[in-house]
Amino acid sequence: MAKRLNLTKWYAYLDVCQSLSGVLLAVFLWTHLLLVSSILLGGEAMAWVARTMELSFLSADGQGYPWVVSLIAIGVAGLALVHAVPALQKMPLTLRQHAALRTQMHSIDHGDTRLWYWQALTGGVILLLLPVHLWLIGSAPETIGPQGSGHRIWAQGAWLLYLPLLLAVELHAAIGIYRVVLKWGAARGLDTRIWLKKLKTLVSLLFIAIGLASLLAFLPYAPLAG
Repeated sequence: MAKRLNLTKWYAYLDVCQSLSGVLLAVFLWTHLLLVSSILLGGEAMAWVARTMELSFLSADGQGYPWVVSLIAIGVAGLALVHAVPALQKMPLTLRQHAALRTQMHSIDHGDTRLWYWQALTGGVILLLLPVHLWLIGSAPETIGPQGSGHRIWAQGAWLLYLPLLLAVELHAAIGIYRVVLKWGAARGLDTRIWLKKLKTLVSLLFIAIGLASLLAFLPYAPLAG
């Protein structure tokens, strides 16, 4: 009996870790995207943001410390790992589990179950693409800026990575926040749930639009990077 209680507490602890890490990652994601979208205001605006993130105001020469970005990338990777480990326990990892879930979804038309399914799919995409993105940024933080990022995205073809990653993370984050709110009892009424679903969709569309516009805004800077 005591062993079962300890196991239950462990699962509850993992559940809390998954929810908390998911919220932190979503907040970081949206903040990160807004910072990157400074390119929409011009190259100088994004260069200032990049220097500020590198703590240029603390360096004598004003150039900052690019390794700060590498530390942030490592921190995000660690937080993503904390989030992914308990999440993987709930995902349909085998063909039999996947088939059972699909059968259930066809027999019971439940909107939140479909959202969870999409969250699982986008989570798989993120699990594959996010490490590559973090490596590209963390291994060469000095290239972050209008020219360096523009060259990486368009001249080196990183848009092939960033585009599906953008779509996956924005859908995953919005659905995740919606489900966390429901899970922890912040929205009990049906009207509130309907309103939250609309807000979730609006947030996804808004940040996807910002992300796409930002990717396109880097295009003029690609040739300048040589």
